[in-house]
Amino acid sequence: MKRGIIAVAMVLLGFVFPGVANAEAPPGCAGAGQIGATGYIKFQGNTIASVKQFAGCGSNYSYVYVWESFRNSGKNWNIQTAIATYSSSGDTTPNDYKGGNSTPNGLKELWGKPANTLNTCTAAYGMIYVYQYDTYTGYSSKRC
Repeated sequence: MKRGIIAVAMVLLGFVFPGVANAEAPPGCAGAGQIGATGYIKFQGNTIASVKQFAGCGSNYSYVYVWESFRNSGKNWNIQTAIATYSSSGDTTPNDYKGGNSTPNGLKELWGKPANTLNTCTAAYGMIYVYQYDTYTGYSSKRC
């Protein structure tokens, strides 16, 4: 009985908090899981996308999910994502980007390519170019 109540509560939460990214795992690596805290991309003071980092299958993966509220705004955009690498946990500026990927206009999510970066400090990087405006970026938390 208790499991049934929990299951119903979880379904209801999905209706109460729409627009939350439900990234399961990168294509081809079902065993990957999110590492670190989710980052966000903002446009004109509003959160428009989530940025997450996943680890599994010997690689790190970046992921960007464009929120429905922005997708319904009538604006045009494209997404880029990659794994940002750092020399140490104290670094604030990435040294390099690995496993990059980009999309044509208007897709709602994007996975980065596998990055062989498990032995270094990393964060997922996401970028959205909003046509006729500018480029907006965000990072997940850094993991070392």
